[in-house]
Amino acid sequence: MTRKNSPPKLRVLAITPKLPKDREPGSNAPLLRQIESLRERGIEVDIIDMAGIPMLKYLLAIPRMYNLLRHVDIVHGHFGFCGWLGRLQFSKPLVVSFMGDDLLGEPTESGGLTRFSRLMVQANKRLAPLAQRVIVKSAEMSRVIAPAPSQVVANGVDTELFYPIDKRVARERLGWNLNQRVVLFPGNPENPRKGHALAVYSTKHAEQLLNDDIRLQPMWGVKPNEVPLYMNACDAMWMTSMIEGSPNVVKEALACNLPIAAVPVGDTVELLTEVQGCEVRPRDPKQLGEAMAKLLSSGVACEGRSTLERHRLDLASVAEKVESVYFDLLGISDAEPSSADDALAESH
Repeated sequence: MTRKNSPPKLRVLAITPKLPKDREPGSNAPLLRQIESLRERGIEVDIIDMAGIPMLKYLLAIPRMYNLLRHVDIVHGHFGFCGWLGRLQFSKPLVVSFMGDDLLGEPTESGGLTRFSRLMVQANKRLAPLAQRVIVKSAEMSRVIAPAPSQVVANGVDTELFYPIDKRVARERLGWNLNQRVVLFPGNPENPRKGHALAVYSTKHAEQLLNDDIRLQPMWGVKPNEVPLYMNACDAMWMTSMIEGSPNVVKEALACNLPIAAVPVGDTVELLTEVQGCEVRPRDPKQLGEAMAKLLSSGVACEGRSTLERHRLDLASVAEKVESVYFDLLGISDAEPSSADDALAESH
């Protein structure tokens, strides 16, 4: 018995980097939210989480993957390494989502790329044409793997978790000074990729222009559910990374209507240009400092949430886009049953 008037029931095996837990927040909360949003659309998602000892964890995951293959329609590898693991099987079609540095590389403090990341990028460029479908986070990433086809689908934002909160309330909950200017630095200051030094120099220039102190607040190791508090407690946010795919923190800040001063990295130009309360400037501390001083002194509200709505970057809309990739790959419409449904029907 098959269903003709309801969406097909898909089952996907997601091979992912280490996903966040309460005691280990990590940086993959947006990926976990994407998986949950697919489940809300009725897609069954089994997860192989690459937590464990480096390299050994991939060997240990191989038998787990083969045990799950007969139950799924699609294998979806998130990040290049996970995509290569998914390519070790040929019984199910493979979708690979490249996340950012797996195609753009990992920068050094001098601005070059590490030797290992250069090798990784070359390997992943060879992986792209081996997958049945490729998802990237930005047009820049799509150009890296051309002429291999790809679809740009940036991660979505949970707009029910990320929303504007009164700044005073947020600061009181965090125990912060209510009167100090605070600018958020989203990321690990020790990671050269995030551009902390540029944020420091740019902040100092903004202080000179404003003749006022500015606290540069790092956000790293913060529990995912506390990130909105940090954003709403700040006056503005930096985005000074050297390399990004489609930086999730930018979209999360937009959902909180937090003003942003950014360099042209990832899709920031497409997202932030001409958005009230946001500035995109070259990677120059004086120009960035001027932009931040303008944001802090103008008092102009950021129109972030309307920007997300215009780009359809809420979780539900992005889940619909990913689902469409799956349907297109399997050659089915939302009125036809999937292969897994057919197998289930035949077993009865």
